[in-house]
Amino acid sequence: RSLSPPPPPPPYPPPPPPLHHDYRVHSLLHSLQRSKRWWRRLIRAAKRAGYILLISSPLIVAVPAMWLFGDRWPELEDKVWDYLAHIIEKSGPTFIKLAQWAATREDLFPVKVTAKFARLQDRNNPHSWEETEAAIVANLGADWRKKLTAVTEKPIGSGCIAQVHEAEYVVPATGKSTKVAVKVLHPGVLELVEADMDLLKWFVSSLEVIPRVKYLSLGPLVDEFRALLTEQLDMNTEALNLKKLREDFQGHKHVFFPEPFYSTSDILIEQFIDGIPIRTFMTRDTKEKHTEAETDQRLKLSKIGMDAVFSMVFMNNFVHADLHPGNLLVTTAPGEDRPQIAILDAGMAVQLEPTNHVKLLGILMAFVKSEGYKAGKLMCDGQTNLSTEAVHLFCKDIEELVKVRFKLPKFLNFTSYTFDTRGNTYL
Repeated sequence: RSLSPPPPPPPYPPPPPPLHHDYRVHSLLHSLQRSKRWWRRLIRAAKRAGYILLISSPLIVAVPAMWLFGDRWPELEDKVWDYLAHIIEKSGPTFIKLAQWAATREDLFPVKVTAKFARLQDRNNPHSWEETEAAIVANLGADWRKKLTAVTEKPIGSGCIAQVHEAEYVVPATGKSTKVAVKVLHPGVLELVEADMDLLKWFVSSLEVIPRVKYLSLGPLVDEFRALLTEQLDMNTEALNLKKLREDFQGHKHVFFPEPFYSTSDILIEQFIDGIPIRTFMTRDTKEKHTEAETDQRLKLSKIGMDAVFSMVFMNNFVHADLHPGNLLVTTAPGEDRPQIAILDAGMAVQLEPTNHVKLLGILMAFVKSEGYKAGKLMCDGQTNLSTEAVHLFCKDIEELVKVRFKLPKFLNFTSYTFDTRGNTYL
């Protein structure tokens, strides 16, 4: 019998490389990925900056011409503000949000400017029906018409973040069909916001080289604005905010929020509110005459709005952070002649930490009680980069400011209203 050679040993895997080698490779790959993302963001921001500069370049000539020849050709000023509003609309959601805020501040900007910006609160360029349908299919499935019926292809409203279509929705819990508003995110809006925030952050960082500007803490303000705006790009966030606000205002006779039925990151289906835009009741001409009934209606709506804000700030510590006129509808209670305000678009909301909320209430109450020095002291609490002398001077300035303002009739009326049981006695 011949002897066969012994079988070869089993193939063992090669020993693993040293751990430090894996770490170096992983660290290198991570660095390359970070560098790639940084360069992508830089190129995207540069393209955005170039686009914005290109479309706004005519203002370099138009604005000086308006100042020089505005008296001779009054219509020139109107055209310039129209073009500025057009540029802002073309520039995307970040700039539109800032213009929406500016439209509510007639104390800071000319009435001609705020009037032009006001249309950006609910009348922005919509995207196409094909893009809306693609988003609905992606989020509700190919059989979406079994869940949504009678969808209007033309949007009933378009904001800077999303647009709204009217439809009928079969509520899964009840099986009944109800009238709804279908809110669909604009395509590509997230990339635009990220690019704009990068530009704004880099611009502020370059300004903070100046020592005086550094004390303004603009960087954290930009970060906060970025967080709020990014949250609004997720329809799930808005649905959660609506649920929380509905809980806070449950049983309120004059303020309510639409009920959310379904949401994804791109789509929100909510209760349809049939109301009159509150802008209809606003006037920019102080010489305009109103009947006694119209004046009474405006006064009631003003007090309802103030009560809503006070409730959110003082009582609930959960504040709707986008309360421009485009998000407020005036309705009447079913079966009653009682005015109500429906508050829409709750994608942006603010909730403070309990300690900060207590501090905020302390500052506001100090203002109301004309305790300016105390208000200034509360503002400076936690600031480690201020000297004792700087804090004292700041508090004295606040005290002087409050003393002057406290003598004004408007301030006194506001103070008396604040203590008037949150405005529940006005109807």
